[in-house]
Amino acid sequence: MSSVLDRAVNILQLLVPDGNHKEWGASEVARRAGIPVGTVHRILLELKKHGLVSQNNETKKFRLGLLLMELGFIAQANLSIVDLARPVLNQLVEKTLEATHLTIRDGYEGVLLDKLDSRHELRFVQPIGARTLLTQGALKKAILAFLPSAEIEAVLTKIEAVLQSRALSLPKVKIRQDLKNIKSRGYSLSYGEVNPGTVAIASPVFDYKGQVTASIGIMGPQNRFSGAEMEQKIRMVRKAGANLTQIIGGIDMLE
Repeated sequence: MSSVLDRAVNILQLLVPDGNHKEWGASEVARRAGIPVGTVHRILLELKKHGLVSQNNETKKFRLGLLLMELGFIAQANLSIVDLARPVLNQLVEKTLEATHLTIRDGYEGVLLDKLDSRHELRFVQPIGARTLLTQGALKKAILAFLPSAEIEAVLTKIEAVLQSRALSLPKVKIRQDLKNIKSRGYSLSYGEVNPGTVAIASPVFDYKGQVTASIGIMGPQNRFSGAEMEQKIRMVRKAGANLTQIIGGIDMLE
């Protein structure tokens, strides 16, 4: 005999929309599943209680619930962002010829999740997995600037404590102004904050809730970032951020 879980999964699969047919009655589902209608109805009500299905108050028919959509977006964004970002990174390195980076947040640090090296002979190498404070460098600040205000302050407090343990200080006033400027213009720009003599440009990437989930950007020597070339690279990085946000099913908060 099939387990209740097997039957529940089968029922969810049968609720997948078929053209314009997006809602199904318990009897329809029972007939298609080969399960007694009473059993199907009980399972549907349990699934409804947990948000996995919803019910039309007028027709009493059932459809897939928003929780499934939410879980799908989370799985797509978090489990496969490297694979999803690769084409965007490839396109960005082809257009800018600079090293392209994908960064995510882990607590008060940014982690280099993936990268493609510059097409130029002169390049700066950072290993995948490298960690940097969220207050250091364009890719990290592009994440920090778009966190909720209270979360930003919590991160700054933690980083301040970490730096104090190393006999260093955190210029909070300057950092806050930097973050305000980044959020206002929609991209982050840094000079030599991680590697001396380099420039980095980064754009935030947003998830399905409109929350920042990563950043994408480029890095190269300062002599390749000036004037019209700088403006062109900024546009390319911003476009890459918007593209990746769209690919992972996110809401672009910069539009």
